[in-house]
Amino acid sequence: MSRTYQQTISEPISFSGIGLHTGRNANITIHPAAAGTGFIFKRIDPKGLGTEITASWQHTKELPLCTCIANKNGVQVRTIEHLMAAFYACEIDNALIEIDSSEIPILDGSALPFVTKLDQINIIQQDLPQRTIQILKSIEARDGKRFIKIEPAHNLTIDLTISLAKIGKLNWQGSADPATIKQHIIPARTFGRLKNGIIAKIATRFMRDPICLGANTKTALVIIGNKVINKGGLRMPDEFIRHRILDAVGDMMLAGANIKGKITGNSTAHRLNHLLLKILFSDHKAWRWENNDE
Repeated sequence: MSRTYQQTISEPISFSGIGLHTGRNANITIHPAAAGTGFIFKRIDPKGLGTEITASWQHTKELPLCTCIANKNGVQVRTIEHLMAAFYACEIDNALIEIDSSEIPILDGSALPFVTKLDQINIIQQDLPQRTIQILKSIEARDGKRFIKIEPAHNLTIDLTISLAKIGKLNWQGSADPATIKQHIIPARTFGRLKNGIIAKIATRFMRDPICLGANTKTALVIIGNKVINKGGLRMPDEFIRHRILDAVGDMMLAGANIKGKITGNSTAHRLNHLLLKILFSDHKAWRWENNDE
């Protein structure tokens, strides 16, 4: 059953750690925000100049292996998807996130550290109704065999498939309500092959937007052949596909409200997720706002 009113956190909470791609340390503090605010990321470092960027599909910047939002002057915050999925799982609608760098800390590669700490504080009900986005017709974004589509449904459900070399085809499908996402999806960690990570580090180290400089066995699942080399192995047998679900949930939060619809995809990526939202919102007959107090 949908909540009636919007919610925010009761008090500020902070996190510190390196960025998955920049490899630089970052500190963030999540603050309560007024009803109707949504999620605003504020750069508080000298290079960020106090810039505020709303987490929205309209502000995405295409970068590999992450979700990045940026303003017209190029000030950006990248790798926001795990934190956004944590907000969804904890049923938070409004927050101000201050950050002293250009990338959200990756922590253990999942959204679990965010959720664990958010669960330790109170979530406050606010005085505006929660709005949801009801999907009215099927919309699809495709790139060859890769695709993601969304179609009408009473609640959010997800059915995603990926195929990994030497590992095979993996699928996860089911209800994507906050409780299910918190229990079954939030702990899943980001992943990549050791060889690809090393190549990315060497090739992009001196670029403005490097890739994987902070990737290691403490921040991601590292694959060699058909196995991970992380101590303790996988948290669940299908952790790889569950992480793709986590990414999709975080990216769908850029819609500006929770979505009611069925998402189906094959070998999805952040770029396709963002494109799906762009196509969806360009067609005013494909969706409508719903207030949960109606």
